[in-house]
Amino acid sequence: MSAPAYRTPYTPTPGGSIPAAHVTPEEGRAELWGFFWLSLVNTVVIAVVGITVWWFVH
Repeated sequence: MSAPAYRTPYTPTPGGSIPAAHVTPEEGRAELWGFFWLSLVNTVVIAVVGITVWWFVH
Protein backbone atom coordinates (compact mmCIF):
# COMPACT_ATOMS: atom_id res chain seq x y z
CA MET A 1 0.00 0.00 0.00
CA SER A 2 1.48 3.32 -1.03
CA ALA A 3 1.28 6.51 0.96
CA PRO A 4 -1.22 9.16 -0.21
CA ALA A 5 0.21 11.82 -2.48
CA TYR A 6 1.47 14.85 -0.59
CA ARG A 7 -0.23 18.13 -1.46
CA THR A 8 1.73 21.19 -0.48
CA PRO A 9 -0.23 23.91 1.35
CA TYR A 10 1.66 26.57 -0.62
CA THR A 11 0.66 27.94 -4.00
CA PRO A 12 2.91 27.28 -7.00
CA THR A 13 3.35 31.00 -7.71
CA PRO A 14 3.97 33.86 -5.29
CA GLY A 15 0.81 35.66 -4.27
CA GLY A 16 -1.44 33.41 -6.30
CA SER A 17 -3.95 30.68 -5.76
CA ILE A 18 -3.92 28.68 -8.96
CA PRO A 19 -5.88 26.90 -7.37
CA ALA A 20 -5.10 26.60 -3.67
CA ALA A 21 -4.26 23.10 -2.46
CA HIS A 22 -7.57 22.76 -0.59
CA VAL A 23 -9.68 23.63 -3.65
CA THR A 24 -10.94 20.82 -5.85
CA PRO A 25 -10.71 21.20 -9.63
CA GLU A 26 -14.50 21.65 -9.81
CA GLU A 27 -14.40 24.43 -7.22
CA GLY A 28 -11.48 26.05 -9.02
CA ARG A 29 -13.35 26.08 -12.33
CA ALA A 30 -16.47 27.44 -10.62
CA GLU A 31 -14.43 30.25 -9.09
CA LEU A 32 -12.88 31.08 -12.46
CA TRP A 33 -16.31 31.23 -14.12
CA GLY A 34 -17.59 33.39 -11.26
CA PHE A 35 -14.65 35.75 -11.72
CA PHE A 36 -15.28 35.83 -15.49
CA TRP A 37 -18.94 36.83 -15.08
CA LEU A 38 -18.13 39.33 -12.33
CA SER A 39 -15.48 41.00 -14.48
CA LEU A 40 -17.87 41.08 -17.45
CA VAL A 41 -20.58 42.74 -15.33
CA ASN A 42 -18.04 45.24 -13.98
CA THR A 43 -16.92 46.09 -17.52
CA VAL A 44 -20.53 46.67 -18.61
CA VAL A 45 -21.21 48.89 -15.60
CA ILE A 46 -18.10 50.98 -16.27
CA ALA A 47 -18.97 51.28 -19.98
CA VAL A 48 -22.57 52.34 -19.27
CA VAL A 49 -21.47 54.93 -16.72
CA GLY A 50 -18.83 56.25 -19.11
CA ILE A 51 -21.28 56.51 -22.01
CA THR A 52 -23.88 58.17 -19.78
CA VAL A 53 -21.40 60.76 -18.52
CA TRP A 54 -20.19 61.42 -22.08
CA TRP A 55 -23.80 61.86 -23.20
CA PHE A 56 -24.54 64.35 -20.40
CA VAL A 57 -21.36 66.33 -21.09
CA HIS A 58 -22.04 66.62 -24.80
